[in-house]
Amino acid sequence: MPKPILKPQLRRKLLLIAVFCLLLALMLELYTFGLHADLPGRLLRSFFVLFVLSALTLLAIVPGVSRGVDKLLKR
Repeated sequence: MPKPILKPQLRRKLLLIAVFCLLLALMLELYTFGLHADLPGRLLRSFFVLFVLSALTLLAIVPGVSRGVDKLLKR
């Protein structure tokens, strides 16, 4: 049996971030521009930007800074 690429915990976190970003992007696009023919393209772009920024912040930057501060303070 092949080894899974992502651990179940990480997969669940990414799924939650993706669902939240999709809903946020949909709300922002509908509020700002309404229903137009180019909604799917704008929605995809805004989802991708929100997802990348959120995932990097929550899964890489915050734990990295926390680990660095812990190492600096020698906890």
